[in-house]
Amino acid sequence: MDLNVRKLFRRDNTLFDYLADFHTVYLDSGRSCIRQLCQLIEGREILVPAFSCFAVIHAFAFGVRPVFYNIFDDFSIDVADLEAKIGPETAAVYFNNYYGHLQSAETVKTVRELADSHRLLVFEDNTQSIFSTGILAGDYALSSTRKWWAVPDGAVIYSGNELDDVLWGGLRQDSKQMDKLYPQTLKSMLLKHWIDYPASGVADMFAEVENELDEYTANGEVFLMSDFTHFIYECNSYPDMILKRRENERYLRSLITNPYIRFPFENFREGECPFQLPMYCETRDDLTRYMTETFNIFPSVLWRTHLYPEVSGIGNTARMGREIFSLPVDQRYDREDMEFLAEALNSYRPA
Repeated sequence: MDLNVRKLFRRDNTLFDYLADFHTVYLDSGRSCIRQLCQLIEGREILVPAFSCFAVIHAFAFGVRPVFYNIFDDFSIDVADLEAKIGPETAAVYFNNYYGHLQSAETVKTVRELADSHRLLVFEDNTQSIFSTGILAGDYALSSTRKWWAVPDGAVIYSGNELDDVLWGGLRQDSKQMDKLYPQTLKSMLLKHWIDYPASGVADMFAEVENELDEYTANGEVFLMSDFTHFIYECNSYPDMILKRRENERYLRSLITNPYIRFPFENFREGECPFQLPMYCETRDDLTRYMTETFNIFPSVLWRTHLYPEVSGIGNTARMGREIFSLPVDQRYDREDMEFLAEALNSYRPA
């Protein structure tokens, strides 16, 4: 959590302004968004990318049967595999735009044409790419918006279509997502050296909250976004955030020279807003231990798909899960932070 309470005031150009042209419903988490959308295809199949987080893979357990298709290691859709898996019970296609890097125009056109010819709905996951696009091909889009700011909850379903077909009645603001506020605050204080606290203790707190979230997700609980998060969103303007992320990503990428690191794609395209800077390393787990223990840097791992038996045997999924990691480029950081990250990463050598 990195909030300067002296600078909290309502601003223009907020997330709510960004999505003003869409029909929207704000919920507590991406899991809740998926749970609600599942009502539209209950009892049928949905095609889901194999390279997905555990929460997404298991969110399709509410009367919907997921069928997983391959994703190439540059995060593009294996369209041939997707098309081959369309069957008589298929009701929808779910696809991701990863790390702020959008699916190509050709791929999007093909997905839309397949969906139209087979009368399928398209659910577009823009959790990592909401500020790179509005909606590319989805009948409905969703984003776990909390991942863009230091807030414990927050997500949105948005569409050019009315959302009346999705049931919202009876939802309340009582999400366990808010419990993340405590370890988030502690982590920020630790990284700023304001407290002396073991990093493993913070990780344990996050793990405990995630276990609780898995439990309520398994019970099918869905909540509205909290008033706290709504206010924080009103205090953050997105144009400056986008510019800062682009600047940080370009600078960090230019500094990385480690021969054991490779990028999934060469550069972000014009207009895309980076979520994080993704990379592959064949000795990823050794690298993350080195970064954590030596520099107190916690690389993100999105996702450990080699550990998910539902998808680990599909195409490149297991290798991607073993090698993927990413570094932050978000608006809280400046050029000195990017230099520190690059210096740490460039100093790594496999054990």
